Formats: sequence, structure tokens, C-alpha cells
Amino acid sequence: MSRREEVKRDLGLTTSEEKEEIEVALSHEEIRRQKKEKAKELLEKEPSYKLVKGISKLFDKYFVDGILGFVVPEIGDILTGVLALPFLYVSMFKIKSLALTLAVLYNTLLDCLIGLVPWVGDALDFFHRAYSKNYALIVGYVEDDEKIIKKVKRDAVKSAVGIAVFAVACYFLFKAVYIAISTFYGVLGCKG
Repeated sequence: MSRREEVKRDLGLTTSEEKEEIEVALSHEEIRRQKKEKAKELLEKEPSYKLVKGISKLFDKYFVDGILGFVVPEIGDILTGVLALPFLYVSMFKIKSLALTLAVLYNTLLDCLIGLVPWVGDALDFFHRAYSKNYALIVGYVEDDEKIIKKVKRDAVKSAVGIAVFAVACYFLFKAVYIAISTFYGVLGCKG
């Protein structure tokens, strides 16, 4: 290696081949960025994405979720599950991310679980804003926010375990209710 090449290397100056490689890499990155931006624009025009944004704003920013919990608790809990469907649809079918879908489902189930606690759960609905959390996660994915994407991917296993624990708890709860009802009918002498 000549003295001139050593000095260039030491100073961090690049050769023409390296400059070409850098330009090609920058060109590929720009193409990737443009594709991502186009996909973002298309998604933001989707009715399902607009619905997610509206639900988040109405139910969490204006506290409709918490108010419904106090006024008509049963309807509020059912509505929480139903209104989570657009969030799940966007994360699963529009963004196509399993980790994001798990995070959205986990936040929704946690919100439902909190809402099941009489009065306390309804009060906590004013503070645990699942719709806003889910919307922020979706926006993070749409805007290619590395921090949010890494967090969601890192927490994917935790979300999956939380969902599994919730499913097992529901199974045993339903089983206990079935046994209680069967026992009650048995005590009454009814056939069932």
C-alpha cells in the first residue's frame, strides 16, 4: 500500500469504488423509504385506519370508555371487546405484524380484565387507555418508529404469555360457573 493510500485510509477518505458502494446503498435506502412512505399514505386513507383513530380519540380522549363503564357496565365491557376488532384488523391484515397484533390483543384483554372489577375497574378505565395505547403502537409501526417496533417485538413473548394466561383463566372460570350451575340444579333436583 502506498503512503498516499495509507493517509487516505487514516483520514477516512474513500476510494471511488467505496463512493459507488455508498451511493448504491443510499439509493436503495431512498427507494425503501419511498415505498414505506407510499404504503403509509395508502394505509392512512383506509377506512379501518380512520376508524381506529376515531375510536381512540372518542373513547380515550373524551373518556367515553370510563363513562360507559359507570353508566352501563355490561354494555361498556362488551363494547370494549367489539371496538378492539378494528385495531386487530389493522395490525393483522393491513400492517401484517404478529408482534403488533399480540400487543394490541394483550392491551385489549388487559382493559377488559380491568373493566370487570366492579366500580374500581370503571374508575381505572379513565387511566388505562387501551385504545390510545393500541393506536400509538399502530402509528409507530406505520411511521416506522424504531423505538416502538423494537419494544413491541421485545414484548411479543410477554404479550403471548399474558394472552395464554387470560385464556386459561377464562377456561377455569367458565368451568367453575358450569360446575356451580350444575350443582345448583342438582340440589334443586332438576335434570340438566
